[in-house]
Amino acid sequence: MKQSKKQIEERRRNLITLLQEHSSCRVPFLSDTLKVSELTIRRDLEDLEQEHLIERFHGGARLIQIGSEQTADAKKQDYSAEKDLIGKTAAELVPNNSTIFLGSGTTTLSIIKHLGNKRVTIVTNNALAPVYTDNERITLILCGGECRLKAKSLIGPFTEHVINSIFVDMAFLGANGIDAANGVTTNIYQEAKIYESIARNCTGKIVLVATGHKLGKTYTYKSLDLNAIDLLITDSTANHRPLFDLKTEGIHVMFANQTAE
Repeated sequence: MKQSKKQIEERRRNLITLLQEHSSCRVPFLSDTLKVSELTIRRDLEDLEQEHLIERFHGGARLIQIGSEQTADAKKQDYSAEKDLIGKTAAELVPNNSTIFLGSGTTTLSIIKHLGNKRVTIVTNNALAPVYTDNERITLILCGGECRLKAKSLIGPFTEHVINSIFVDMAFLGANGIDAANGVTTNIYQEAKIYESIARNCTGKIVLVATGHKLGKTYTYKSLDLNAIDLLITDSTANHRPLFDLKTEGIHVMFANQTAE
């Protein structure tokens, strides 16, 4: 029986998870674990290789290795003043009595402490979010799923299932990079899939929050096309050229504590 696109995508996500857990896997193991034929696994691996997600070797495959990832604590120290200003500016856009989504990363976390007396429901895959607030006006919904220990973010099919079950009024997302030619990108495949899900289930604006050094950079996996972003909030450290290119592509830019351009 022919499988649906959703079934194929879920199988390939599970395949990538197995590669993450075992570093590399052989075709018979993947076939047995995922309960499909070896021919199907080889087709999956061929397609994933074309997407530059994996590299194949004779009889198996491994994930393409990305450089070592910073911990959330280390990231928190980088550009801390700029992140705080971005968080304050973003928090001013949050309507009272709204439901919002906050993505992973330390820049999105800076939004929480600036919400003041607003009553807000926050849906998030950011495992650090509970540490950042004891405000009883905030209702916090964690998506669950697998926790990436370094980044303290929640990923995987269960996370996506929760996100696909909730509609939000606004979404505030971070990024490893944003570029006029390549859109919003990340080093983590599962994070990209989460952004695709929230883009479908956000009824209002999608706001990207990113410190200036991330503009003009491209990483391995595309999270979103530029046309999915309603507003970019950044800071004065952003270089002129990538800013100009993004504005040329129609991106509305707001500098922290300034008005949109």
